[in-house]
Amino acid sequence: MKVSKKLLFSNNEKEILQLVPDYSVPRYTSYPTAPNFHDKINNDTYESWLKKLDKNKKISLYIHIPFCGSLCYFCACHTSVVNKYKPIEIYVSLLLKEIDILGKKLKSKFNVSHIHFGGGTPSILKGTELWLIMQSIKKRFNILKDCKIAMEIDPRFFKQNLTIILNDCGFDRISIGVQDFSHDVQTLINRKQSFEITKETVIHLRENNISNINIDLIYGLPKQTVQTFTNTLEKINTLRPDRISTFGYAHVPWMKKNQKLIKVEPLNNEDRLKFYRMASHCFLNNGYEAFGIDHYAEKSSSIIQNLKNRNLQRNFQGYTEDDSEILIGIGASSISSLPNGYVQNITKIADYMRTLKKNKLPISRGYKLKTEDKIYSIVIKELMCYLNTDLKQVTKKFSKDINLFSSNIKKLKPFIDADYVNFQNFVLSIKPEARPLVRVICSVFDQYFEPQNNRYSFGI
Repeated sequence: MKVSKKLLFSNNEKEILQLVPDYSVPRYTSYPTAPNFHDKINNDTYESWLKKLDKNKKISLYIHIPFCGSLCYFCACHTSVVNKYKPIEIYVSLLLKEIDILGKKLKSKFNVSHIHFGGGTPSILKGTELWLIMQSIKKRFNILKDCKIAMEIDPRFFKQNLTIILNDCGFDRISIGVQDFSHDVQTLINRKQSFEITKETVIHLRENNISNINIDLIYGLPKQTVQTFTNTLEKINTLRPDRISTFGYAHVPWMKKNQKLIKVEPLNNEDRLKFYRMASHCFLNNGYEAFGIDHYAEKSSSIIQNLKNRNLQRNFQGYTEDDSEILIGIGASSISSLPNGYVQNITKIADYMRTLKKNKLPISRGYKLKTEDKIYSIVIKELMCYLNTDLKQVTKKFSKDINLFSSNIKKLKPFIDADYVNFQNFVLSIKPEARPLVRVICSVFDQYFEPQNNRYSFGI
């Protein structure tokens, strides 16, 4: 099916743009967000929190592999480009040590329900290293039979023989980075990836019993045009992935100097909204359902059922079916989410490895959650996942008065007046057509948010 361009001139586009601030807003993969983390949370804090974990609770693991075969100029991840494999071998040896130390600190052998390999490019691993990591996890944790195991891959550097290990270790979901198939855009962002190699990878995975495939796209990249983005959307539709993620380009050159290598200005919010609507129109009219603010899935996908049952979650990996209350991050820059708060590992690879050589967990900073943080976290998560939340129900859970939200509710007025938000009996609902405004609306409930540029990404 062709992508209709009529939506580019929809009546409510200007109204939405008027509600998008000229400052940046967080993506809310956590609350409070990472800029609020501080170095008063250290190794001792983390160890004390680990000891308090309920051994009867299942946990999730995130494994960070901070290496890539080439530098994508748009990337905002913590990663490093390598030309030789030896640095990866050395890194993995220290990552195994971190798993071992964690296992000893936890004492109990926790049940693991989800494992996610991210990066960087985790598919840069050779089978030997991937096998060693999985065996180390099995030694220190109990991987449940129905454990969901996922990996992010780059088709340009994916060695098909790695699939043997993926199958043996129980991987059942793969996320493929695409971003955009336009030659001009790919040249500008230094990520040349043909549709053919992407299609070949998808076919290979399906032939090898990995059918749960997610494809990542980015809108708002410089030099994207209506025609080129239409072509990308139509090609993705022919691949029929289980899920599709459409991220707005996070332009943060003050944090990621590689983005300064893109010599063309990024698209503004008006253009970003057009491309957002193009993607939404394409996928909703081709058998997909929307979830969250910018994700889509086949109607038969398990994540759509979890959405309907209000079991959708959002964490540092984005939207997930993972309902574990405990997420342990392993590897440089990875973030753990525990009942007591957040803990982030050292970001620089050399410092991360140096700390582990001293038999210490590589903690750099974190945040201890207060009761009010937990309250606002639920509100923001529910808005990000379901586009609605019952404020009275949230405060009741914590035995708090509904007046806690009085100042936040006043800030909702512009969205209510524009008829994008319905607010009755303290139930807040965002209309589906206002999905591009969800992050802005969430910022109304962010007690630490201060409008400013050079801290977060675009509002859309």
